[in-house]
Parts: sequence; structure tokens; C-alpha cells
Amino acid sequence: MKGMVIAPRRALGVVAGGLFAAVLMAGSALAHSFLVEATPSSKDHVPTSPETIKLRFGGGVEPKYSKLTVESSDGKVLGEGSIGTPEKPRELSMKSPELTPGKYIVRYRVLSVDGHVVEGNYEFTVDPK
Repeated sequence: MKGMVIAPRRALGVVAGGLFAAVLMAGSALAHSFLVEATPSSKDHVPTSPETIKLRFGGGVEPKYSKLTVESSDGKVLGEGSIGTPEKPRELSMKSPELTPGKYIVRYRVLSVDGHVVEGNYEFTVDPK
């Protein structure tokens, strides 16, 4: 009879331990620095060449180990950089090259402060005058 009482307690401990591990794993996945805001933004149409490309991420990023690039629609790299500040650990920016009317691709490869690398890209358009 005593063994029957212990078994449910052990089972409860195993279930609780599994739930705790799942919560920890989910929390660590949420800490990755996914892109949450960009200027200019994805699919944006801007009237003139932007002075700065600015990206904000969901978590902190390491500017020294991160890179932003602006490419033409045929993949030619027109500019790259990665400027960050301690006051805004989730933001990276770069000075934009002078862009003529057309479509452009912003690519990013960032190292999150949690050690994970996040990569992605999006397009925006400089409209003709």
C-alpha cells in the first residue's frame, strides 16, 4: 500500500519537472533577438534615400559581432555597418548609402547576447520623384 502512495508522488514530480524544463526552454527561445521593428520597414515606400537604416530587436545584440547590409535588387552590396549604443542594447543602425529610386534589400546577421545568431532580410523601395 505504501508503494502505491509513493508512485503517484513520483509521477507528479516527473510531470512537474518536465513542465519546468519546457517553460525554461520556451523562455530561452523567446530571448533570441528577432527583428521587431525597422526603419525603413519591410515593404515600405520612401520618397527619398534614407539617411540611416535602423533595426530594433526583441533582445540585446552584440554590435561588434553583428552586421547590416544594404543591397541592390540584383544583390550588389552597397553599404554595410553595425552601430550600437549601450543606452539602446536592442538597436543597431548604419549610415545608408545614397540610394536612387528602386528596390533595396536590408540583410542582417546579429549575435544575440544569449549567444544565438539570428539572420534575416527584408525589402523596401525608394520611390521616383
